[in-house]
Order: sequence, then structure tokens, then C-alpha cells
Amino acid sequence: MPRKSSPATHASVLRDTLRLEGALSEMVGMIRGVVADGSISGDEARRLRDWVDRHPTLADRWPANLLARRLERIFADGRMDALERSHLQSILERLVDRSPGGYGPGDAGSDLPLTRPPPGITFEARTFVFAPKMAYGPIHLCEQEVVRLGGKTEATVSRRTDYLVIGEIAAMDWDQRSFGHFVDQAVQYRARGADIAIVTESHWIDALP
Repeated sequence: MPRKSSPATHASVLRDTLRLEGALSEMVGMIRGVVADGSISGDEARRLRDWVDRHPTLADRWPANLLARRLERIFADGRMDALERSHLQSILERLVDRSPGGYGPGDAGSDLPLTRPPPGITFEARTFVFAPKMAYGPIHLCEQEVVRLGGKTEATVSRRTDYLVIGEIAAMDWDQRSFGHFVDQAVQYRARGADIAIVTESHWIDALP
């Protein structure tokens, strides 16, 4: 007979959940303040990075995991250039945008023909295709991560494709975007027996070591 959880255990889980949700709400509030004036300064970006660093319990939670990796990459050389600033501004605006086309927590990919349950992701000797746009960064940066971990990348879906990764930025209205054909091709190949997994960008990010 399975053991029943004690009231104390339930209370502990509830407290942890409330803390996580509270931290995520605080993060969204910070982001709203940063994007309110339509631009982001280096100091604001550093404050966001420091805040994320102080909340390691959010390391595997979308969208904190995306933000942490993006800020880490931006400040790897100790500075934020104009292109990085523009891209970060776009990401932050979408993170707090609850309208169609935005991707607030839990929204992205809900209507996509994703592989369910989400499969484990192996990089070694696997082939990845990225359907733009990726919140993680330009496609070539995503491809560099795959190659670094022993995988391969291609620009189009084929029978060789193991994973099609759908970018979070446009996942809400994928069928009206330029990358809808990536999904269509993957679905057609799967119908003919190809073993192609369609996954969200957040799932791919979670798999990065």
C-alpha cells in the first residue's frame, strides 16, 4: 500500500510552490520596470543578472532559465553591445506580453504538434533543426551549442533530422509565420515513419548542460 504524505509534507510542498511562484512574479515585475521606458541599460541588465544569480531555485524554470543563459552569454565578455541590447530588449518585452504573439510563462507551444510526452534530448551524433526565431539567441549560437555537445545541425527538415526545435518567440502563432513549413515537413516525415521529435525551445534549453 502506498505511503500517504503527511500534512507537514504537504505544507512544505505548498510553501516551496508559493516561493517559486512569488519569485517568478517578482522577476516579471522587475522586467516590466526595465522595459517601461523602451530601452535597457547595461546597469539594468546587470541587475537582472544578479537577481537571477540570487535565485538558483529558478534555474530550471521557464522563463528564468532562458533569461539566465541569455544574460550569461551577453556578459561573457564583460560588456553588452548594441545588437545584444536590442535582442535582450525584444526578449524581455515578450516575456511580459500576454497578448497573442507574446510568450508569458506556460503559453508557448500549446497549439503545436509537439512530441508528447517531451522526449529526452541527446546531443551526441544527433541532428537538430532550429525553427526561428529563437529567444536563446541567433540561430548560429544555438547551432554552436549543439556542435559543442557533439551534435550536428541542418537548415531544413529531412529524414536525418532527430529534433526540430521550435523557437519560443513565435510559437504562439506558428502556423502564420515563416517557419510553419518546418513543422509541416516534420509532421509529414513522421507520418512516413521518420523518428523526428518536435520540441519547444524551453525543453531544449533545459537539456543543455
